[in-house]
Amino acid sequence: MFVKGTIVNEDQNKDWKTIAKAVLISTVIATGILAAYDNYFAQKIVALDVKGYIAEQRDLYLSGKINDDQLKESFDRLEKVKERVPKNRVIILGDVLVRKNVEEIKP
Repeated sequence: MFVKGTIVNEDQNKDWKTIAKAVLISTVIATGILAAYDNYFAQKIVALDVKGYIAEQRDLYLSGKINDDQLKESFDRLEKVKERVPKNRVIILGDVLVRKNVEEIKP
């Protein structure tokens, strides 16, 4: 019944399987938690080029390509875009950027 090495090998296999399962479950849980934190809680910086957008709309208005109502709609659209940005995003002006490696919002 107690053959030398038999019981020890079965116990060792069970131990390794248990350790492997624990490591796998811990890895999956940690990855899920980090992904959820990154998507919903971590602060991210986004850029909004308000100055460029206003200049573009002004040029269109002065050239007669858009009328008063369309100009008002374009500014309303800018406001809606700003309001739709999730709360974990920080909006900075586009002309403040030093590097262009941040997400840019276009109205």
